[in-house]
Amino acid sequence: MLHTYAPDQIYLYVLIGCAILAFLLLLFGDIFDFDGPIDPMLIIPWFAFTSLFGYLGETIFPGYSMVLFIGSACLSTGLVFLLNFYVLIPMRNAEATLSSSEKDFEGRIATVLTPIPCEGMGEIQLTSVTGSSNRPASAFQPIDEPLAAGSKVLIIEVKERICYVVPYTEKFLDN
Repeated sequence: MLHTYAPDQIYLYVLIGCAILAFLLLLFGDIFDFDGPIDPMLIIPWFAFTSLFGYLGETIFPGYSMVLFIGSACLSTGLVFLLNFYVLIPMRNAEATLSSSEKDFEGRIATVLTPIPCEGMGEIQLTSVTGSSNRPASAFQPIDEPLAAGSKVLIIEVKERICYVVPYTEKFLDN
């Protein structure tokens, strides 16, 4: 059935299909988690680049279909490798927050939103110039009484998105 179509038509149809799949993957890609050996974020661009270079090659040099396919496959493999190495891997390793890193919270003063019990977790709110963010919090060291809502705390450490805090007290030096 494929032999009835010209190679440039096949390349064009694959390119259009990849554009549609890429758009759908952009919209719904976060819903699915692809942990297998074949990642659609790499396979779809590979087919798109291969069909793009194949289509351009067929329009410029008709008659060299197998050589053009091998050349476009090699070229697209290199481009997809660069895409993965310089774009996708750094994006996967980046933190989700745009305004600050988790380690930037250490040493900052926050306000307790949900009371922090002696042994358990509550919630704190950090305010900054870019806005405010809420984080789960627990006591850094054993405390005698729970930290009430509205009280100020000092963030000592952040581990696995949990802020470990101590009650904040302002001490002024007497001179």
